[in-house]
Amino acid sequence: MAKLDKMKYNIKEGHPFPMGVTREVDGINISVQAPEKMPVKFLVYKKLRYTGKEQPEKIPFPESGRMGKIICMKVEGLPESFAYHFQIGNEIETDSYAKYILGREQFGKNLGNRCCAFCFSNTYNWEGDRKPNIPMEDTILYRLHVRGFTKHASSQVNGKARGTFAGIKEKIPYLKELGITTVELLPAYEFDEVPKLSYEPSAKQGQSRINYWGYTDAYYFSPKASYSECGKAYIELKDLVKELHKNEIELCMEFYFIPGTRKEYILECLRYWALEYHIDGFHVNSDVAPMQMIAEDLLLASTKLFGTWWEEGERREKKHLAEFHDGFLVDARKYLKGDNEQIQALLYRMRYNPIGHGVVNYIANHDSLTLYDNVTYEKKHNEKNGENNHDGNVYNYSWNCGEEGESRRKKVLERRSRQIRNSLLLVFLSQGIPMLLAGDEFGRTKGGNSNAWCQDNEISWINWNLNQNRREILAFTKELITFRKEHRIFHMPNQLKLMDYGKNGYPDISYHGTKAWYPDFDTYSRHIGIMYCGEYAKYAKGKPDDFFYVALNSHWESHILALPNLPKGKHWYEIFSTEKEKGRFRKEKLLLENQKEFRVAPRSSAILVGV
Repeated sequence: MAKLDKMKYNIKEGHPFPMGVTREVDGINISVQAPEKMPVKFLVYKKLRYTGKEQPEKIPFPESGRMGKIICMKVEGLPESFAYHFQIGNEIETDSYAKYILGREQFGKNLGNRCCAFCFSNTYNWEGDRKPNIPMEDTILYRLHVRGFTKHASSQVNGKARGTFAGIKEKIPYLKELGITTVELLPAYEFDEVPKLSYEPSAKQGQSRINYWGYTDAYYFSPKASYSECGKAYIELKDLVKELHKNEIELCMEFYFIPGTRKEYILECLRYWALEYHIDGFHVNSDVAPMQMIAEDLLLASTKLFGTWWEEGERREKKHLAEFHDGFLVDARKYLKGDNEQIQALLYRMRYNPIGHGVVNYIANHDSLTLYDNVTYEKKHNEKNGENNHDGNVYNYSWNCGEEGESRRKKVLERRSRQIRNSLLLVFLSQGIPMLLAGDEFGRTKGGNSNAWCQDNEISWINWNLNQNRREILAFTKELITFRKEHRIFHMPNQLKLMDYGKNGYPDISYHGTKAWYPDFDTYSRHIGIMYCGEYAKYAKGKPDDFFYVALNSHWESHILALPNLPKGKHWYEIFSTEKEKGRFRKEKLLLENQKEFRVAPRSSAILVGV
């Protein structure tokens, strides 16, 4: 690093925006928020680290650079790279706009105040990077924790790359084979995973717990240093984005902004990541983020934006907003476990796809039971979190299929496998954006922990060892994703209307019970037939598709569903059943002997095609 020579730097008039430290052609612009009349200094360190003992070079801000509660200046002569702080009055502060933070390179290590901002030369070569720009209706979302995704030795990721952005990069061939289109990262910016306590923990309490997920205050402009193999996360994350884009996979990031965060700061943050890191989408917490401002921002108009809610709006040139909440999870789980009065709620969730924005559908998320645990545990098992199992949701709408926890009973295991396949089918044959929690595609477990926020260990790390049952779940997931992609009628741009607006003699979607065209919506009904008319796919710029009939039954007894008459010359064939063949799609269609009705097995689903 070049030695700072105060005789060589020159202070000039700066500009208040952008905030923070920005390298420009004629110097480095520095802008920071500070109380009026409070003296402010820029502290530059001679070494690329900070232990609290270094004596920095102090560069005072000129009072002429003060505008409201912002003070700025431009400095010539600073080194190519340097560590820095702000001194505001007598307080040493770290830049909230810092593009990188030093001192956080080791995950889970409490360094106290031994961290500082870092200014680096930004000369990254994007090599003509191009965003995939995958339409919202074609999106297959895959949600993961950077550290937990490859930290386990079974991930077969090379050495230091485990638990890093580089580790995800090594798994790109797997992601591509699985068929996902969009990766979403849980917080991957610089958060403090060692919570600051207002008290000294006693020997009984032990050490403070790790904030593994990252839903806390943070340096929102800086990629997380401990998620880097090479020690330069600002390069490694860009390498990951670039490689994902080469494979036609998008990268989205989740941001949790603490209450009180300025609206302008949030918008500046999202714009920065979109421009600097080519991020394809953002998931923000709607209780704090200015949702309307974000939705209307011109720069983010082609960026995927996920939030708990969006205001109903008119048809946009490009659908890029989507709801992200547990609505589908709750209704689908209640249906799967066989609760009363769930058919109409489930059908609403499966068809819901409004004009102004989309919706993300999932049955498991990071703060719930995994897909496997949802059919293995009826009670949460969060004892290892240290809160006497009082934390997390009290009720998770789960069903253990007859025995709590791991089992060797054949009937229980078969029932669980069937329920997992039923779950995946509901997610991927619904009109919204399907979302997989990483590892659910092969039966990942957290031992019944529904709130593993403090578990930086094998509870949260994905175990990639696949037994025969897990391989079968994985194979089925791949087939199901392929089936969805091949048939536009299951992922239309807008909501199906239950109407024959195409004058085909059939509505785009219709519901059937024991009598064709008459669905059973009474209190005790747990079965339904859904027919899709593939002709309507052509209205979504697709090719006319076949007729499909999806038979659903969450009852513990089999039921007969009526089959509507097909156009002349067409017949119903069975192509899939969660009851048979361990959930694999048939290589050859099975012609139904009875073209008037179909018996759907207990707690199972089936797909028929009319050709």
